[in-house]
Amino acid sequence: MEQIVALDDDRLQKRREQSARVTQLADQAFDSQHGRCEWDSVIKKLDMPLMECLGLFDASLSSVPVRSLPKIVDWLPDDFLLLKDFVQRFPDTLTADDQRLVSAFMNVKQANCAMAYSMCIRPRMKADLFELITSYHDKDMSWKDIYQQIPVFASIDRLQGAYWHFKAKTFSGHKPATSRVRWTSAETARFHEIVRLHYSHGGKYNCLRVAECEFPDKPLQSVKCKFEKIFHGQRTIAVADMKRVKALVDEHDSTEETTANRLFWNSDDEARLLHLVTLYDPRAVDWATISSELRRNVSACKHKYRQLRKQREPKRVTEHADTVSSAVKELYTQNQSVDWARVSESVGLSERECLEANQFGDGKARWIYDPDTFSWDMANRMTAFIETNYSPPLPVNYTAVSNYMWIERDDCFKMAGLLRGEMTWTKDVLAKVVELRGQGMKYKDIARQLSPNLTAEKPS
Repeated sequence: MEQIVALDDDRLQKRREQSARVTQLADQAFDSQHGRCEWDSVIKKLDMPLMECLGLFDASLSSVPVRSLPKIVDWLPDDFLLLKDFVQRFPDTLTADDQRLVSAFMNVKQANCAMAYSMCIRPRMKADLFELITSYHDKDMSWKDIYQQIPVFASIDRLQGAYWHFKAKTFSGHKPATSRVRWTSAETARFHEIVRLHYSHGGKYNCLRVAECEFPDKPLQSVKCKFEKIFHGQRTIAVADMKRVKALVDEHDSTEETTANRLFWNSDDEARLLHLVTLYDPRAVDWATISSELRRNVSACKHKYRQLRKQREPKRVTEHADTVSSAVKELYTQNQSVDWARVSESVGLSERECLEANQFGDGKARWIYDPDTFSWDMANRMTAFIETNYSPPLPVNYTAVSNYMWIERDDCFKMAGLLRGEMTWTKDVLAKVVELRGQGMKYKDIARQLSPNLTAEKPS
């Protein structure tokens, strides 16, 4: 057993030395003009395959700043062509480890590489891309020259087709003239009332006729467009039980409290739901009491709360991402650590919002499970943070976890899975089990080599 442990120690030490050597050579081969490393020279010096070099590269030890290219128009043609050529060696879907390799190869943030990769496998026209092409058109550039500047699509014809389709779909000049008819708030409110009063199962036609008679001064096509927008916006459903449909309509027409199965939420209901949730500890929200207060079932309250969080918090966090990142970078440069209370005070957001918004990640450590160096103190610290801030039904934001621990995001995600007792049984993991078993190691010892929470029964 001591020999096995000694062999593992030697192997880990050699890998750390190799990683430091690869990172050092990559920094020396950095091409400031192109903003990335010339990996061909690194490969020649080490006589190692490219993928192995990228796997050993440790961004936390590198002194080279990682580029941020959040939009596809930020990518230079040479960079995009190099990315397209590089990702061809991967399957259709990139794993987290594959994304890290692409990020190291391109010297671009992992999230930015994932966005550009999605454009490689499924090119599509976006607003920023459309604006850039339009600016080239204004300069009288030919489609051939434009395609050379934006080599996203497979051919010039594909680029042209996507451009004109996006223009026809987006701009009002290509829509029917009736779409420009203006509706007042009072007319819109009356239209909603008509839909509630006159819609019944299979009665969409009759409801539309009532609306046409109610607004004789409006063009017929405009009334139809307005009806479709309101009809689908309210998510009115056709159900076989006519009595239930009538009951729902009657409930929405009355000013009295509705029953626990109300279909629609108004702004007052949403505000009251958010207020009631804030009265409880995030780890122990009393959904039964909230359900009783709002006269809705528990699952409806939870589902609506998740929707509201997705709509409100990400927008607020995204708007302050640059401000938060700048504050974090300044503190980290001065102290080699981040005081999130100071960041929160300086930008005017809560600490959790700052953790979710920060995009600066220089110097983050790696956290790969090693039974000899594993620390339960770190594991308990991460688990406590997740339980405190992301109790169900909230999904865990691993960007915030990564910033709190100052550890790479993918490593936090994988370690959280290991701490929950999850294990992905890949061929490499199974081969390692077979190898260790062949050396006479017991299953309980093999389990400890693989995960901190794995039992002896699972690898057996």
